[in-house]
Amino acid sequence: MVKKTSSNDLPSFASWTNRLRLRHLAMLLNISKHSSLTAAAESMNMSQPAVSQWLSDIESAIGVTLYTRGRRLKPTPYADILIKHAHVMLGESSRMHEEISAMQKGSSGIVRIGTLLVGATKILPATLLSLMAEHPNLQFSVIEDLNVNLVTRFENNELDIIIGRIDFLMLTSKYFHEVLLDDQHCVFCGPNHPLTKKRKPTWKDTLNFPWILPPSDTPLRQAIEMNFAANELAYPTPWVESTSITANMSLMRQSNCLAISSTTAARHYESFGIIRTLPLVLSYLSNSIGMMWRDKTPSPQVQMVLDALRKQTKIIRSEHAERLKVTT
Repeated sequence: MVKKTSSNDLPSFASWTNRLRLRHLAMLLNISKHSSLTAAAESMNMSQPAVSQWLSDIESAIGVTLYTRGRRLKPTPYADILIKHAHVMLGESSRMHEEISAMQKGSSGIVRIGTLLVGATKILPATLLSLMAEHPNLQFSVIEDLNVNLVTRFENNELDIIIGRIDFLMLTSKYFHEVLLDDQHCVFCGPNHPLTKKRKPTWKDTLNFPWILPPSDTPLRQAIEMNFAANELAYPTPWVESTSITANMSLMRQSNCLAISSTTAARHYESFGIIRTLPLVLSYLSNSIGMMWRDKTPSPQVQMVLDALRKQTKIIRSEHAERLKVTT
């Protein structure tokens, strides 16, 4: 067992830099994921004594006990601190590897972007296409996910920019954000759904059909339940819980189920005749879509993307204004 040290005999930072390795941090994250030396060893195809020795080496280098041994490993407060920083440090290391690899291949850099579905259908593709013409050697990595997962990836330094909904997580973060567009959520269904034939469908009407809903721990699911409560209705029991737009649309075409999505994204797929949107708009959820980035003075590559997103936003807003003129 590694002796727990006091603040007076904690190894110096110079000692840490000499003894700690990236392998130590990767090993620590794997141990924290499994909370068991045996499970961690199996996941890495190593022996349990070897993983135990790695943990002892980490504790010796750091100078504090990270886990209390037992049938299940119990993290100490020191472990929580180290794990938090290990995520960021390994994220930075991964970023460094990607940039050097991109440079070897003749790229001028790589920008990692996380986006919601609403960003993936219009503003991000338009931005990437404009950058391909202006900066052909700039590379991109794109991940589509839920807002809460994107923010977690961003905080672990796995992403440079998020295109997402300006919600509580973004507003209370220490990072920089900027509103780009407004976008509501609406109900959508298959092209031949019975509610498409009704002139003014209501929220009460939707309870006669099965629902595909997002997971219960997401802000969108909570907003949906609040919306039904505000209309003095019991919220629907999900037939399927899903975040897969591809699976959802396939189910729509073969059943009378309903779902809720970004209006921008839903209308994008509606233009192909895949689904139909209904005039039922969700309340109790931020309508602001924006971007979030890390530094006050971003890298040149990140700045290029931010500027391109602003430029494409102006174009999209102008096109929307022209459509409104035509319809009025």
